[in-house]
Amino acid sequence: MESQHPPVPPALRPPAPPSPGRRPRRGRLPFTIAAALAVLASATVIAADAATSGPGTFSFFAGTDVSGVPTDPDTQPVELGLRFTSSSSGTLAAVRFLKGNGSGGSHPVSVWSARGQKLATATSTTESSSGWQEVTLPTPVPVEAGQVYVVSYHTTRYRATQNYFNQTVTSGPLSTSGVAGVYAYGASGFPTSTYKASNYWVDVVFALAAGGTSTPTASASPSTSPTRTPSTSPSPTRSPTPGPTPTAVDPLALPRVAWEGGPAYYGAYPFAQGAGWTNPAFFPIGVWQESVIEARDTALDKSAGINTYVAPTDNSNLRLIESAGMSVIGGNSRQVGPSTVAWSVSDEVDMWGGPGSSAWTGNYPGQGAVCQPANSRCGYTIQETMLKRLPADGRMRYANYGKGVMFWETDAEAGRFVNSYTNVVSNDIYWYTDPGVCDSPSEGPGIGVRPENCRRAANYGRTMDRMRHLDGADGKRQPIFAFVEVGHPFTENDTPTITGDQIAGAVLNSLIHEARGIQYFNHNFGGSCLSQHVLRDRCGAAVRPVVTELNRRVSSLAPVLNTQSYEWRFNPNLDTMLKAYGNSYYVFAMPGRTAGTGSQTLTLPPGMKGARAEVLFENRTVPISGGALQDAFARESAYHIYKITP
Repeated sequence: MESQHPPVPPALRPPAPPSPGRRPRRGRLPFTIAAALAVLASATVIAADAATSGPGTFSFFAGTDVSGVPTDPDTQPVELGLRFTSSSSGTLAAVRFLKGNGSGGSHPVSVWSARGQKLATATSTTESSSGWQEVTLPTPVPVEAGQVYVVSYHTTRYRATQNYFNQTVTSGPLSTSGVAGVYAYGASGFPTSTYKASNYWVDVVFALAAGGTSTPTASASPSTSPTRTPSTSPSPTRSPTPGPTPTAVDPLALPRVAWEGGPAYYGAYPFAQGAGWTNPAFFPIGVWQESVIEARDTALDKSAGINTYVAPTDNSNLRLIESAGMSVIGGNSRQVGPSTVAWSVSDEVDMWGGPGSSAWTGNYPGQGAVCQPANSRCGYTIQETMLKRLPADGRMRYANYGKGVMFWETDAEAGRFVNSYTNVVSNDIYWYTDPGVCDSPSEGPGIGVRPENCRRAANYGRTMDRMRHLDGADGKRQPIFAFVEVGHPFTENDTPTITGDQIAGAVLNSLIHEARGIQYFNHNFGGSCLSQHVLRDRCGAAVRPVVTELNRRVSSLAPVLNTQSYEWRFNPNLDTMLKAYGNSYYVFAMPGRTAGTGSQTLTLPPGMKGARAEVLFENRTVPISGGALQDAFARESAYHIYKITP
């Protein structure tokens, strides 16, 4: 079956200037919450090369040389916008846009919430013939820290620059939010489509709230640059080079780890956009097949750091999930609502269906699905059938796989599962608790995992590596979520029950190996305490505080985790990840698959400067000497996260 990865629009009249792309207009999101009362008025527009601003006021492109930005030949009516967020609360006083040649003398501008509520609108009354136009809003719009907003204007002619938002752009507390440049063809409406990370040169005039600061104050959280965006000069051979850079530290002369694009990936899916998945401050943290019956359920889960329900039980109340501001990956077509960002196609069909296209009978998802004839394999047919049963509504497709993809199947067989049916994928190998994974010749030992090194956090990263290897075979990338158990998921009572430290280690090692989301398996089928809700009831009393703190840390680091990693090996005994964000570098480290405990040396790459490294969440620092730092790892599941600010 053809890949379901997000389509790339065809080139438009090459070598024409950048354009949003002539894709069919997507339907708007069906929001059930009442729209905020829009402020409707005409406003005077100020033609300006820079925003009319004072101290504590910020715009993204004030001072940027835009003299070389061309007017696109496109003449269709289109809403063009900028998605952004702020690390500090404040107010939005005006919307700015770079006027295209021949675009007329009056344009409506709008301010939207992430879910498409129109918060304010105004229409210009006088404009200059070209250059920046600034439309003052009748009433400043309050901006809440950490929330996503969109500013836009409607026109038939515009200026555009492709590949501008391949990296995060910052200005003081402001930053672009994943997919920053957005558009919608037709009458004025909420823009959600994207094309080649284009900048349509829409801007804001943002003022900090009284007493506000332009950077977060928590030392353990990543910070954004407190300075205004610098100006740049256009390249003589192409469109202007973006002035802002994603980090304030010097880029490292290192290759980057292949990735799917971070939060920008979700920009192709309107429901994911509407749920805030394109926000760099969001990181998916889900729970598998949990039930939501009353408000207390979402309150408990949300307080533990959960933000997504994956295939919730059929009796779950989706309105409660929506009211809590949480997301759903629906287990069937009945689990539909504004909070449903994706559909779950199948679970472990690689194991019970196998890599094949024979017929099948039964009722999947459910009991009794059997390949026909007996002993044949029908997993591919099942996937194709399930896709046909799901609504073609623009939501992502998700599937979870297991030991077939991980151990039993060839790359070609497993790769078809991973690359042909989904936009998001996961694999659930429970290295700490599975009774057979450490001993069966067809499982861990079959890929070289010795029993004495089997029950280690680093093997959760091994699962990620296998999935990333398969996923990259078709030249495309999709987000891969990690699956981690939080209790005793097998019926055998003599197998281990995972501990809090092991949960944390499994999650961190998965992140180090480029997991783009975390899912928790929340069921105890064996052991001393049976449960379907480990993180809610007494069975999870010992691990819930650990998971809650772990999720808090992951969420606080979301802007860092959502950037593209550098390739660098700090120490062959350690599993490590290197990122740069804001004013700092971030190094994630923990023991590897066979070694790494005790005292270890981490050798920094050339160009990475700093005198000391702050160890996040541990209230300590370690010195950097001779281009290296030393630290101790007490156990195989221990991890440290270092923040190095030059």
